[in-house]
Amino acid sequence: MDKTNNKPALSLAECLKYADETKDLILKKDAFTEIPGLLSKYYEYDAVCLIADENTFKAAGQRVEEIIKDARIAIAGMHIFPAEPRLHAEYEHIRFLKKWMPSLQSFPRIVPIAVGAGTINDLVKKMATELELPYLCVPTASSVDGFTPSGAALLMDGFKQTLPCKAPRTLAVSTEVISRAPAYLSSSGFGDLASKIIAGTDWIIAEKAGSLGAPEAPAINQTAWNMVQNGLMDALTRSADAAKGDADAVKVLFEALAITGFAMQYMKNARPVSGAEHLWSHVWEMEDISFNGVPVTHGHKVTIGTLAATAFTEIFFADPNGPPLPEKSYKRPGQDERRGEVSAAFRGSRAHDRIIDAAMAKFMDEKKAEIINHAFRDSWKEIRGRVLERLLPYAELKALLSRAGCPLTGEEIGLSRAEVIATARRAQMIRNKYSILDLAWDMGVFEGILGKMEGSGSYLSG
Repeated sequence: MDKTNNKPALSLAECLKYADETKDLILKKDAFTEIPGLLSKYYEYDAVCLIADENTFKAAGQRVEEIIKDARIAIAGMHIFPAEPRLHAEYEHIRFLKKWMPSLQSFPRIVPIAVGAGTINDLVKKMATELELPYLCVPTASSVDGFTPSGAALLMDGFKQTLPCKAPRTLAVSTEVISRAPAYLSSSGFGDLASKIIAGTDWIIAEKAGSLGAPEAPAINQTAWNMVQNGLMDALTRSADAAKGDADAVKVLFEALAITGFAMQYMKNARPVSGAEHLWSHVWEMEDISFNGVPVTHGHKVTIGTLAATAFTEIFFADPNGPPLPEKSYKRPGQDERRGEVSAAFRGSRAHDRIIDAAMAKFMDEKKAEIINHAFRDSWKEIRGRVLERLLPYAELKALLSRAGCPLTGEEIGLSRAEVIATARRAQMIRNKYSILDLAWDMGVFEGILGKMEGSGSYLSG
């Protein structure tokens, strides 16, 4: 029996039970009024501090401050980042916060309150973990899946990575506030949610490859799978109007993103929620891409990565009779040659050495690659059926993303079509985490797939 078959969606409350760090999540119009009660029930403290940026403080921080003061709770301090230039999730901000926090009266009996979208949350999450302080999260947009997991996506030494840290102990989410968030933040969250489709297909692929000896290719964890994949398409359909400010759609979107975060919290890694699509995004985040001088959001980078990964997967599994064949002239590179290719691709990058380590950690010798090659060919009908059952066809995905107000072409995030497709080569190199990109590379058909993507007018075009 295929254990990835559709099953009923799990509710937010059901998924919260699998979280071992988050104790409560209040999601309703007047959620901020519950903050004093959350503090009393789940924290031991003498004071709180607020961390926001100018935009999020105006959107929610001022109201949170009023409620806390009315409850006669001491506020030890507030740090408000400038609205411009747009804040980046860079570790240097955590170094600052770690110096600022101990300067506050009542430290360490202080509860940091993160008021903001994904970047503010990730910065406070990592800072609070390193200072061993439980924190409270006040999201201001349904913009990412990063509010609830045990981990923060940060740029450190030029390398985008998910660093381990504790999830918020509690969250207070006002549906009124997140419904008023700028449209681009809600569409970013929608793109992040849509990426879970590829996370699912890649996990099916990884499980098969892992059973044959591929590294970092674990078996599917049924609990985490059910949390993310059950009801995913329903949530996408019901949340597609979130960027239009539809309150019900925004609530559905936040719930779905929070659930995927709880799956990460349960697993202590991002395997249930990210696949090859996030690798495209990670490359662009290391390059700090912008459009018209404005940094591109994580969710919009992931959106284009999801379209690219969907096209790649669709082409790979197109033939019901078997996988693509390598060119007759294809010769698998040896270890030294591959190291040279990776080095050249990231020459000058601060992450150069780490990327080489990641790429070489998953490099398999020709014998092991051939075992995987033969096994996928021998079980083609079964594995293809499972993948295509989960994969939303490219045309349908594009239509859904269009309805949600997401970018549909590289040009909308400052990249040409050719640059988006070419990014696949570097995306395959940067993580030791098995995906469709690794399977195509191990089978010697990677460049052939890219060639078909380039030659087709159906993919990544306006």
